[in-house]
Amino acid sequence: MPTASEPKRSRISFEQGAVRRAVLITLALSGTLALAAGAVWSWRRPPARTATDEEASWLFELKFPDADGVERPLKTWKGKLLVVNFWATWCTPCIDEMPELQQFADEFAAHNVAVIGVGVDEADKIRDFRRQHGLRIPLLAAGFEGMELARKLGNPEPVLPYTAVISPQGLIVEEHSGRIQPPELRQWVSDHGSR
Repeated sequence: MPTASEPKRSRISFEQGAVRRAVLITLALSGTLALAAGAVWSWRRPPARTATDEEASWLFELKFPDADGVERPLKTWKGKLLVVNFWATWCTPCIDEMPELQQFADEFAAHNVAVIGVGVDEADKIRDFRRQHGLRIPLLAAGFEGMELARKLGNPEPVLPYTAVISPQGLIVEEHSGRIQPPELRQWVSDHGSR
């Protein structure tokens, strides 16, 4: 014969199950609403700002010292498909992609393609980095001004590395925040290479 406490146990167990179901349903609905809100936000978010033709032309009026302290005017690379990579010696993804950028530069140098690194760093640190990694691509020292230059070229956030590609006609045709992959660089040359 059931005691007086047994029905209470069943009733408590039933109530706990109902509460659990209500919590799970609430969590599921909240998650679904959060996903929907994120999707709507991403669709409504304006695209990353890209530079205009005018902005690309001012790039070739600039000059920065290279790792050896020699002033290098960017107009040196005007008329080439120019890959401009913003990086720093303290940035791990930047360090990882540098050998790949050097290999890419070597592979496409005969195709009117140039790669330059704009260091958000000091010249002596860039010089040491170049020596340690055996790099031959031009590495320019822009200091923190390099972050502002990257922003003007379309970098949506102050992140490194950031890569912009300038066409031989002086137009910004591609940009990428974060580590760039060699297949993407090759595709850019295929899409925008000089004629």
